[in-house]
Amino acid sequence: MPQATPLPDGLVPPFSVATARHFGMSDSRLRRKDLSRPFHGVRSVDHVEADDGEESIVRRAIEYSRRMREEEFFSHVTAAVLWGLPLPPQSLLARSRGDAAMARPLDVAVRLPARAGRARGIRGRSISPHLAEVSIHPLTGLRVSTPAAVWAELATELALEDLVAVGDAAVREPMWETDAAALASVADLDRALGAGRRLGVDRLRAARPLVRTRSRSRPETHLRLAFVEAGVLEPECNWPVLDGDRLLALLDLAYPGAGVCFEYEGEHHLRDPEQWARDIRRHEMLVERGWRIVRVTKDDLYRHREELFTRIRLALAARD
Repeated sequence: MPQATPLPDGLVPPFSVATARHFGMSDSRLRRKDLSRPFHGVRSVDHVEADDGEESIVRRAIEYSRRMREEEFFSHVTAAVLWGLPLPPQSLLARSRGDAAMARPLDVAVRLPARAGRARGIRGRSISPHLAEVSIHPLTGLRVSTPAAVWAELATELALEDLVAVGDAAVREPMWETDAAALASVADLDRALGAGRRLGVDRLRAARPLVRTRSRSRPETHLRLAFVEAGVLEPECNWPVLDGDRLLALLDLAYPGAGVCFEYEGEHHLRDPEQWARDIRRHEMLVERGWRIVRVTKDDLYRHREELFTRIRLALAARD
């Protein structure tokens, strides 16, 4: 088979068929197998990675944007992924009739009375104008629901603890010098909650008082909520350990008065030797400063919750 003609200078996949024709591409070139057809009227290149997960959603959103109507924007799970908000892995997948994992359709919304789109690979959504709040994503340039609006949209998609985790991530304040500014404010969440009647409003009302501005991960949020479930005083999130004005560490969940902290150990801490060495030095530094450290794993948090409750109560009782 003869080698495909190179793409015209300045034409970078993904692109719309209309744009390609503007660059002088022929219909026969557009049909060549080196170009994939992720959506009607769009050409891209084949990708070798599995067609699921966050990277796939971002890639497909960029591909679909080449054919988006002016009134369309990304919402719900797709918008959450674009903003980098934490979601449970299962929410990134759809289920086929055979119950096999498949890529989740993109959430593409319009404000009523506009008609939601219908196309392979998308889920068209119609949102009341008073509930829709749209911005331009600063990195991708895509039209997308604002982070606060996304939090409210996800009330019908997520369990309470994950809705709180999304709220926590949206309003996370900078704690280290390199941290980015918060995506939203607590006031933004309140406005989204009070924008009007919507499905899932009871779950939003339950989640909003549980949102905090100093949680740094979804498991940290879940761990904090486990303390609430256990009926003990809620700990401080990411408590700063200082040496004068110098920030030495942030303790995931801490009781400063008792000198007890609880640290969530993600799996990357075990797989990365350099991270493990840093963790050992950090642990020794905190012990030298009088902290008792309780380390919590994924199994502790998600599979052995009752045993975790016992450990929490015993650790706090030992410092009373």
